[in-house]
Amino acid sequence: MDDDSGNRKDQVLERLNKRNKDRQNYLDVKSEQRSKESVQNEGVDYFAQAFGQRAFDIEQRLKKLQASSGDGPPTDLSQNFADITLQIQELQRYLTASTMFLSDFKIKSCQNILNTLTSTNEEVRQRLMPKKKFGFSGKKTAPKQKPTADPDSIDSKTPKSQQKLGSNFSWTISNRKNEHIVLKSGQVNGQDITISNVSHCLLELQGHPGSVQVSKASNCTLLCGPIARSFFAENMDKCTISIACQQLRLHSSQLTRIYLHVTCRAIIEDCQGIEIGEYNYDYPEIEADYLSSGLNKSQNNYTDVADFNWLSPDVPSPNWSLLKDYPDPNWNALRRDFISNNNNNEHKEGHLGVKDPSII
Repeated sequence: MDDDSGNRKDQVLERLNKRNKDRQNYLDVKSEQRSKESVQNEGVDYFAQAFGQRAFDIEQRLKKLQASSGDGPPTDLSQNFADITLQIQELQRYLTASTMFLSDFKIKSCQNILNTLTSTNEEVRQRLMPKKKFGFSGKKTAPKQKPTADPDSIDSKTPKSQQKLGSNFSWTISNRKNEHIVLKSGQVNGQDITISNVSHCLLELQGHPGSVQVSKASNCTLLCGPIARSFFAENMDKCTISIACQQLRLHSSQLTRIYLHVTCRAIIEDCQGIEIGEYNYDYPEIEADYLSSGLNKSQNNYTDVADFNWLSPDVPSPNWSLLKDYPDPNWNALRRDFISNNNNNEHKEGHLGVKDPSII
């Protein structure tokens, strides 16, 4: 009897100990969750306060300029607008770096504020400095002075692809069709590249640009080395892109496939039929370009995409999907086929359709 009583007592004690341990583990888990939520909430609250204050400061500065009605030397006005533009760009980078812990609704709200500040800045600039024309356009007037760069490194079609001196945008590729266009490292490294109104082209940026902007592209393939900052594109139709960047924003585009490396959260808006896979462009200097660009090669958030037209957290967006069970493209084979097809068209139509074929 004493042995049975002792065994039952041991069993009761064992159950009590187990229950206490389970309860303590549960409390520890809950405490950790509350701690994480508290840290995240503090981060969101701090961001909201900091972002709101900086946006307010920019808005007040623009109102002050409007109230002055342009009084003062043009050089002072130009410097003021340059400073405000820089402030808006820095605020955009702050939002981009914070997207990992912000809700889609908060990201879109802040982006709308940035868009309003950018538009207001441009409107006030145009009113107070009407002779200055800024904008993303393929029709740019080339400076009459000769560029100092090596003439062999500049596109032979200078009226359409120009080197713009004294500007953040060093190169523009525009109004091109059925061409293979290659920009090497000396032409793109650290530069802000703009591409507009291109159709049925193969474009390669072999280097590490500062940023890339694309507007109006159809049936094109764009291959690009690591971008130090952002890739922004709009109105892309039936294109293929292989891009590595810190931030990606895609607007008003459809039926486009993106092979992506992105260190922040990618953002799409007003898009349909977007397919996303992992970045796979390759060329001899790509490892050095990763280092020079400062892009973190080990951090790729290509599966994390915010769709501003789909804010439901529980249901996946129907506007984009991950590429699954689809073979990686062979860019070398694509390049050879593109050049071969264009050479055939050249013989038929009597015009050159390939830019810089010597790289093959």
